[in-house]
Amino acid sequence: MKKGKKLYSILKLKCPRCHEGNLFLHGNPYNLNKFDKMPENCPVCGEDFQRESGFYWGAMMVSHATTTLIAVIVHAIVYYFAGWDIAANIISLVSVIIILFPIVFRSSRAIWINIFVNYDPPA
Repeated sequence: MKKGKKLYSILKLKCPRCHEGNLFLHGNPYNLNKFDKMPENCPVCGEDFQRESGFYWGAMMVSHATTTLIAVIVHAIVYYFAGWDIAANIISLVSVIIILFPIVFRSSRAIWINIFVNYDPPA
């Protein structure tokens, strides 16, 4: 995948402006004490990641849509293809959503900031 594309920044969790700096301080999304920690600015280009108070509230809508899509897919697989009953379906839905939460959280923030910041390679 080439730098300069928004998809690169989203999938690699890199700064949307320079595609070099990391969006999150810690690489492991399953370190539950630190999975949500972001630097104030990009360590490479200085892009402000905390653009304004409440900026990432919009990422909650992205997260909600992503979680809904995941739930629909899991439900279809478990209920229609595997034939599990409703209790097993609910348990599997809750389990998958909890397991994927840190990844969905991070990718939602990456998608949200990429809506507002364009790639501008350093000179």
